[in-house]
Amino acid sequence: MHRLLLVLLVCGFVSGARPAAAQNEVPSLRWRTITTENFRIHYEPQLEAWARDVAAQMESVRLAVAARVGYTPPQVIDLIVEDPLNTPNGSAWPSLRTPAMRFWATPPAPSSVLGSARSWGEILAVHEYAHLAHLLRPSRRTLAPLLLQLSGLPVGPLVTVPGWVAEGYATVIEGELTGAGRPNGIARPAILRQFALEGRLPSYGGLDASGGFLGGSMRYLVGSAYLEWLQAQRGDSALPQLWRRATARQKRSFPEAFRGVFGDNPDVLYGRFASEVTAKAHAVRDALDADSLARGTLVQHWLGGIGAPAVSPDGKFVAVRRSPLTADGRLVVLSLTPEPLSEEDSLKREKRRETRREKDPLDVEAISIYPAALKEESTLHAVNGSSYDAPRWFADSKRLAVVRAVPAADGRVRPDLFVWDTERDDVRRITRHAGVMMADPFPDGDAAAALICGAGTCSVARVELASGDVRVMAEGGIDRAFHGVRVSPDGERIASARQRGSVWYPVVITVATGAVQEVGPDDGASRYTAAWESDTSLVVVSEASGVASLERIQLGAGTSNSASTAGIAGIGRTAPEIVARTTGTIAAPDVGPDGRVWWLDFHARGYDLRVSDAGRTLAPAPRLTAALAPAAPRTDTTLAVNFARADLPPDEPYGFGPFGATIFFTASEAADGDMFAVALSAGDPLARWSAIALAGAATEGAWEGFGGTLTWRGFRPEFEVSGWSASQDPSQQGRLSSPGLANFGGDHTGIAVSTTLRRTGTHGSAALRVGASRGNLSLLGTGNTLDRDLYFAEFNTQQRFTPSNGMRVLASLSGHFSQGNLSIADWQRVTGSASLGLASRSGVGINGRIFAGQVDTDTPLEAFLIGGSSSPYIDPAALSHRIEYPGLPLASLIGRRVAILTAETTGPLRLYHDWIAAGPESYGGFTRVIGGEFALPIPRVAIARLPAIQTQLGVSHSMNGRFANATIAYASLRISR
Repeated sequence: MHRLLLVLLVCGFVSGARPAAAQNEVPSLRWRTITTENFRIHYEPQLEAWARDVAAQMESVRLAVAARVGYTPPQVIDLIVEDPLNTPNGSAWPSLRTPAMRFWATPPAPSSVLGSARSWGEILAVHEYAHLAHLLRPSRRTLAPLLLQLSGLPVGPLVTVPGWVAEGYATVIEGELTGAGRPNGIARPAILRQFALEGRLPSYGGLDASGGFLGGSMRYLVGSAYLEWLQAQRGDSALPQLWRRATARQKRSFPEAFRGVFGDNPDVLYGRFASEVTAKAHAVRDALDADSLARGTLVQHWLGGIGAPAVSPDGKFVAVRRSPLTADGRLVVLSLTPEPLSEEDSLKREKRRETRREKDPLDVEAISIYPAALKEESTLHAVNGSSYDAPRWFADSKRLAVVRAVPAADGRVRPDLFVWDTERDDVRRITRHAGVMMADPFPDGDAAAALICGAGTCSVARVELASGDVRVMAEGGIDRAFHGVRVSPDGERIASARQRGSVWYPVVITVATGAVQEVGPDDGASRYTAAWESDTSLVVVSEASGVASLERIQLGAGTSNSASTAGIAGIGRTAPEIVARTTGTIAAPDVGPDGRVWWLDFHARGYDLRVSDAGRTLAPAPRLTAALAPAAPRTDTTLAVNFARADLPPDEPYGFGPFGATIFFTASEAADGDMFAVALSAGDPLARWSAIALAGAATEGAWEGFGGTLTWRGFRPEFEVSGWSASQDPSQQGRLSSPGLANFGGDHTGIAVSTTLRRTGTHGSAALRVGASRGNLSLLGTGNTLDRDLYFAEFNTQQRFTPSNGMRVLASLSGHFSQGNLSIADWQRVTGSASLGLASRSGVGINGRIFAGQVDTDTPLEAFLIGGSSSPYIDPAALSHRIEYPGLPLASLIGRRVAILTAETTGPLRLYHDWIAAGPESYGGFTRVIGGEFALPIPRVAIARLPAIQTQLGVSHSMNGRFANATIAYASLRISR
């Protein structure tokens, strides 16, 4: 159990992916593998170019990272290159036995903290391999290597360091070896600076917090800056010395190892670091004098995440995605022309004030430093937790082009284009799994320019709104991805930004020819997120001064429809005009019909919506000195490496993939006894195939024996074969036993084969499984052996709907049908269940469930038996008459019919009240059971060769029936099939 919890810890601080997304790849795709000396790179077919580009650098990255970290992992490492969610991400899995990495190929936006990079693949390679070189360092204690190999998941001692240490250190290496990344961009200093100015730098204990605005990012941003500060105090070798002390023969906690290198506790030195950052933040604010700052007019103060605002062509509305901290995101249309307060309302307000003054003359009226909230005119709520985003208005100021991520049938997620009619409150889907990240309609409303991402890059395309057809106009590449799309007022050009090296340049694309022309100064500063101010000028976000600002780029008067390099006359190479700048960072500009520029201004709890003062132009800002880092940008290229690219061997079919196995233990304690089993989980990192074998013993009346399951997912539907030899003697249950239970005991042997088709959709998932089983049952104490054959079909579906109040409606439906022969009788069995519940965003709520079943034979061997634990060895479809209920002894109720009604809470802690009935002809009276249990499901982690695991701890109390007033505790750690 201890090692399994460490898995969760590693997943939590090494991966930015959601826990539910632990297994995103699709094994049935035609995966390919590139093998180098120390890496096996597995990739989806459409990602070949991206994967080969990364693979060519990996050996060079390995050498450079290992030299900096001070340790070279000897293991061959599996690298999975995929694109499951059309979002940038990566993770490392530091198992000493099967270390691996996962790269999600969609590149980040230039405005993100990862936007400063020579290439996305290079940042991922350095950062994630730095995790492995750091966390795979083994302990030097005498017995540690042996004990680790015998453990369920062998991990080194450094996996227990705080999350800010692991992520912060990988971010430090990322900045040092690439000369780019988070430590060398403008986003990290802007965030640290603004948090410091507002007195909201996290405490030492809050560095690993995941809640709150940007909470999960602090371990990367603040953690890396703190480690750099420590390195500056003690030298470049200090951090490798820390890792050596933490893995020494003498056992030390992290604070003990830390004190030995830096002289004091990490929380004490962090206080000094935070004080210095705050002082430098104030120095930066002082350096940016009044002439170089213009914050415009505050329109709205928001907490939490905010998407790019879009001002309607008539200037009456602004559309924006709101992402509150405690609710799903929603797209709102806000009125920019609030109705004045009526005379009647004014009188009522004044009357309330007079009443308060009369009751308490010493009271003081509240002031407000923020504008009143803009009125919401229309709202588009999230669907299944996925919010609409990137709104852009049509010319009629009534419709909006929006995007939303939609799951495909194979489980992958792709954003698509929708059109939202705000007057009719109607949403129409335009594309199907096209990877549309954002879109801007052309003036005629027949098509939209779109940014589409796939195969590890982003391109600019035209989408026909009537048919959904997508045509690429300007194709991106691994080192030249595009970002942003804005159609010019005349509809003849599209503004975007294109990456070249670590710099983003504004570009203008001629619609008629597809010609792409860079615009703006060629001064090595990134500029992006362009918005048209007129047909001849753009407003862009600029990093030229080291602080994000808004600049106006004049393009010149003429255009060219040829594909020549002439492009746009003038091409804006003259010095731009500065429109707006703040002490934090500026994002997402848009231009209203009156020429004013709207943008988002970052603060420590969210964003402000601001609008520029008409006609104001700012003086150039002074270049901030690197001595003010980390509150100011610094570019450290002293250790930067130009990673050599090796010649690669031909790729090969993935086939069965590399083998890996893990041994761990399962156990359960319930009313029918205790079970203990040793489990072997084997498979490949994609879960194309997996095998589970268990063997165990039991006490009292619990199951014992052995069994195994082999699953193949190399095509759809998946195929499974299982076999078992297990026995149970219910009469050994002890004080909770009932007379005659020996008749239900016996030795079960058999095999089962099945095939399962799984589908995902917008609101949930569904699965259909069909199969057959053959075996025999040897009855205890009789010497009789009965053959038992059956065919079965079962389905289940889980659906989730999100009404406008933000609560989730959860529904599920499942059914099972089997037909079999037991030597002495033929039988048919049908069971079904349905549930309906209401839950909050966190999953806490209420649920009602009904389960019912019937079998059409009189033999008691096929009757429903309620109570006890399920067999970990036997396919559940072969024992569909055994209704698991660990809070009751086996066969507490027996009958040809069964019904269970449940009222329960949902979430990690489940409180339940069950009404249970079983009988030969009618349900009769109900046995009532109340209880509570805590469950922690751990999803399958194929990359670590771990199956899905379910932990459970509960207690039940029977209120009536055969075991009235019996209170039973139960617990289990077992494999979920």
